[in-house]
Amino acid sequence: MFIFFTSQISELKHLKLRQRQQTVAQALALLSPVNTILLKIIKLCFIFPVFFILNVFEGWLLVPFLLLVGLSYPLITTPIEIMFAKKHLSQVLTTNTEH
Repeated sequence: MFIFFTSQISELKHLKLRQRQQTVAQALALLSPVNTILLKIIKLCFIFPVFFILNVFEGWLLVPFLLLVGLSYPLITTPIEIMFAKKHLSQVLTTNTEH
């Protein structure tokens, strides 16, 4: 099951939105270099075909499609980031509660 929002993660339900975002960002910072590169390659594979599609449009017709892509990009990449961050969430949560 894909998780589209951080509020859907049971470990983070007790946190506010900004705290959930910070926790996920900290968990992503704990990724190994190989996993970080893999995450970036996967995100690139999702966005790369969009640029080929946008190449068809010219002039002002391109603007609405750019807005659509810009707004939908987080909806595409956030579930992938959460999937990678879930491995380190418990570690981040325990270090945050110790401070």
